[in-house]
Amino acid sequence: MENYEQELNTELAHYNQILDVIHEQLEEAEKNNSKSIDALRETNRDMWENASHSADDFDGAAQLSQFYQPLASNNFAIESSAKKIQLLERLLQSAYFSRIDFCSENKQQHEKVYIGRGTLFNDQEKRIIIYDWRSPIASLFYRFETGAAYYDAPGGRIAGDIGLKRQYEIKKGVLEYFFDADVQIADEFLRKMLSGNTSSKMKTIVETIQKDQDIAIRHVSHDLLMVQGIAGSGKTSIALHRVAYLKYQGLSSRLKSSDIIILSPNTLFEQYISNVLPELGEDEVSSVVFDDLVTGSLPDKPAFQSRYHQTEMLISCTASAVKALKKQSMEFKMSGAFVRILNRYADSLPKSHIVFPDIEYDGKTVFTGQYLKDRLLQVNGSISWAVKLGHLRQHIFDEIHEMRKDRMPKLLRQAREDPEHSFDWEEYARELSIEESTVLAQKVDEFIKLDTIALYKKLINTEGLLLSLSAETELPNNIEEILSYSKEQLAESTLQNEDALAVSYLQLLIGTNDTYRHIRQVVVDEAQDYYDLHFEILKRLFPNARYTILGDINQTIEKQENMSLYERITKILQPGSSCLMVMNKSFRCTKEILSFSMQFLDDSTLFESFNRSGDMPQVIEAAKMDLLDEKMIEEVIYSQNQGYLSIGIICKDAQESEFLYSRLKDRLSLHLVRSGENLNTARAFIIPITMSKGLEFDSVLIYGVDKEHYHSVDDKKLLYIASTRALHRLNLFYTGEKSSFIQGCIRI
Repeated sequence: MENYEQELNTELAHYNQILDVIHEQLEEAEKNNSKSIDALRETNRDMWENASHSADDFDGAAQLSQFYQPLASNNFAIESSAKKIQLLERLLQSAYFSRIDFCSENKQQHEKVYIGRGTLFNDQEKRIIIYDWRSPIASLFYRFETGAAYYDAPGGRIAGDIGLKRQYEIKKGVLEYFFDADVQIADEFLRKMLSGNTSSKMKTIVETIQKDQDIAIRHVSHDLLMVQGIAGSGKTSIALHRVAYLKYQGLSSRLKSSDIIILSPNTLFEQYISNVLPELGEDEVSSVVFDDLVTGSLPDKPAFQSRYHQTEMLISCTASAVKALKKQSMEFKMSGAFVRILNRYADSLPKSHIVFPDIEYDGKTVFTGQYLKDRLLQVNGSISWAVKLGHLRQHIFDEIHEMRKDRMPKLLRQAREDPEHSFDWEEYARELSIEESTVLAQKVDEFIKLDTIALYKKLINTEGLLLSLSAETELPNNIEEILSYSKEQLAESTLQNEDALAVSYLQLLIGTNDTYRHIRQVVVDEAQDYYDLHFEILKRLFPNARYTILGDINQTIEKQENMSLYERITKILQPGSSCLMVMNKSFRCTKEILSFSMQFLDDSTLFESFNRSGDMPQVIEAAKMDLLDEKMIEEVIYSQNQGYLSIGIICKDAQESEFLYSRLKDRLSLHLVRSGENLNTARAFIIPITMSKGLEFDSVLIYGVDKEHYHSVDDKKLLYIASTRALHRLNLFYTGEKSSFIQGCIRI
């Protein structure tokens, strides 16, 4: 660029002016915050000194009420100033990252628009001097090069011309350099960003959001947005930045953090993404694992197998027949076919599977079982069976209540005639009345309070019951074998994960659940690992929500998927409108690592690698296990010496991870990642494939890629997942015979 030094001086002068504004506003915000804190303390002191605190004192309550408004106002002021201070401190570190010179059609000259992680308003000039990256005008930076451009504002589309597009490198409050961004230079900037080392925390991507990613982030025109993206395409980053955008965009509609929920594949992943939203200036959004949703909906909180342990069991199972039957049972019980059977079963419960006893009181039959059944079935409406049964219970006891008035004199006479209670016959009569009522209540509750687990076991264990509900439903050829296997599993004290899901769904069908009715946006990551039953549960848990669903059909574990997944999701959730975006460009891996990883997918998979080069992955052989250990130790040390901040040693399953850790822990500084744990500050991790999903490491070592470990179609997908965790360096290690899936450079 001609006159770069002169232009840099101009930019530095502008940047210093911005810093002056930030410092001035920060000082003012800190003063206001201090005043609000002092005012709050003063109000609290006045309240405690001058108002009565007796709950029975009406005048005192009136006195206390006069303090409520000042307390609320002061608390709001403190919260607001604290948020402003956080924003200003963040801007001090990096005020902005880009500038566009934009001239709208109705203006004569270009306006300089600076874009950063938050909005900065100049009070003196009464104008915005830094625009939030989520603002409508900021989309110009992500979607257009210089020339004709437009953005969609609340008042309509604004068209115009971009005369300049500039990016800045600002670190720790210092403007280091800038460049005017054409496609080639912008790619070089992105390449530099991607070439940096990563840590155990996910990073924001506001400076490098690509056009397709920006479209997905800002998409609000459909109730259901689905993103199919290959490994490294930025799906999770899109999800989190989209959450930040929706909160920004939803300010007018009061979209709060509590209105959004993120479904994560595991607790480790929750911790991995935990800093992204705070770095974007937003409060943390609730993130849960699907198992936690199941726990919340199950009655009496029974013990059940987690999804993680379910997957680990399948991966580690070496008995092919047992594994095949387990998979078949899982697939059937989480299929759309089984959902239809559960729906029919729930509908049939009062007609065929609930025993309605005769209700007797004071020696009389108050209600026959048939009367109760008929009354229940006559209730119209869409309310659940649990609510209808609750109303029936109330009807029974309303009638009994009237009868107790006539019953009480009889009990009094009975008590008076009892010689053991001649002195306390009135109290004894009341005890008899309570005992009668308790026994009656227990009898009523036996059929009113539906035991969902017992009902589910009845469906599976009762000969011919499930088959009788399967009309026009395609069943597995070995359904009898599956049912026999399921009966054995249900006899255990711990429910299998698929059975727990089925019980949870049955509970949602017959019961009530208002826990999540307030949720307005649900974000589902790693959707390819969900079955139809998962989405049916989500539909009932979040009846008022819109959805963002992200997945990669190539990253399934222990099942095969294709693009029909997204059609099934749409059919189940039944949104008002839906949209599917496909992203086939990977930004995580070097082109060498991505090309190597693609050998584990079929040839029809479309992919595009961002043009970033690195070392070729190597497949390293050792004659014996102790020699293999030595080679892996050498690779870890080499990666550490290269300055890599995160090194992932990936094993096929948890058991193998434990085994490898026991051999290497005394020779390397390692952290073994177990289920339920978080990543710590270590640089080198041993982790099973199931827990590595969604994560990334500077250097990846895949252990035990021999034929014994990796030979099935499912194993091939596991190799793809493990390989695509690597940003810069990938090496695979084995003894014995190499897996037939691996084609690549072998070093002995």
